[in-house]
Amino acid sequence: MLSRQLGLICLLMSLSVSASVQPESETQEHPWYDKAHELLSGSARRSALWFDHFFGPTDDADQASSHFRLRVQQEFIERESDQLGVRLSAAYYLPQTERRLKLLLESDEEDEELGDPFTGTGEGTTRAALRWIPLDRKRWDLSLDLGASMDSGIQPFVRGRARYYDNLDERTLLKATQELRVQSNEGWSETTGLNLERHYDGHALLWRNRLFYGEESDGLEWSSKLSRVEWLNDRTALSVFAAVSGATEDTLTQSEIRRLGLTFRQSFLRSWLFYEVEPQVTWPRKYGFDTNLELMLTLEAQFGQRR
Repeated sequence: MLSRQLGLICLLMSLSVSASVQPESETQEHPWYDKAHELLSGSARRSALWFDHFFGPTDDADQASSHFRLRVQQEFIERESDQLGVRLSAAYYLPQTERRLKLLLESDEEDEELGDPFTGTGEGTTRAALRWIPLDRKRWDLSLDLGASMDSGIQPFVRGRARYYDNLDERTLLKATQELRVQSNEGWSETTGLNLERHYDGHALLWRNRLFYGEESDGLEWSSKLSRVEWLNDRTALSVFAAVSGATEDTLTQSEIRRLGLTFRQSFLRSWLFYEVEPQVTWPRKYGFDTNLELMLTLEAQFGQRR
């Protein structure tokens, strides 16, 4: 599994680097990933733009015209074995398609939007897909994917997703997502996301929620994360968060877990190279909600064009 991921990493990195050296037209429009920022103004918009640039795409890789993100994570968990994982996401617009066709590569995409506070790193699932964007309006968009999962052989899937953006005021942004996927080895599943962002000059408050239900799920799987992200300087950020997740039919797995933690993130050596240190205090249901300690160390590289 890891060797397959590394091969895909090399392929997407070559695409992203080659695309990043191509000049972008000054008059080219970017409605797909600009719409959220256009709903904010003044210092709040500046904070939102910095947030996306520093942390990478907050929703998924396809917010950039050609962008590659690689994360190598080492997690130390009390009472459990250590875990080493590789996560990646990439997007590349196909030329001459009016920005409506894209190649995507994603690893554990269901956790990416929430900053992965709910699961261990592990090897996870890697998916490659061709995305068609038939509708892209100012406040909402619709996309259709045709691709394959590569976690245990090649498993084809189709996926449809609708997203809606709205500004509740000059500083607050609402994002709603509805996704339906059918995959050969997992059957059908649906995912609902609801996020609120409150941006200030120097920090942001984020509340992110996700519901997942499908043929292979443990009933209704749910997660919620509330975080405050502080902009310390152009190279450094600090996030403090509280999170909870679980499932309605997890008698065997006992997946419910509560978390308190902080994430220190800084770029070093190059503007596209980052490291994160994330200590957490957790209360897992499977240990009777006794206190458990975790530490996650992350090394991240980003390549490609950014707005």
